[in-house]
Amino acid sequence: MFTGIVSDVGSIAEVIRREGDDLRFHIRTSYEIAGIALGASICCSGVCLTAVAFGPDWFAVDVSGETLSKT
Repeated sequence: MFTGIVSDVGSIAEVIRREGDDLRFHIRTSYEIAGIALGASICCSGVCLTAVAFGPDWFAVDVSGETLSKT
């Protein structure tokens, strides 16, 4: 269960189709990217997702077809 404090409201910058029904979301944020560790669990609209890549003002998460079907 997510127990952290909401520190930013991000926006979907890009959606990339992966194998099968899986997607990768690039989420734009004003949060300091350097403060996010690879593998960090980040609450995104109530769903905890894992940070898998970073850009200058975004982080990426992989979203499985199963997660999409349940959320």
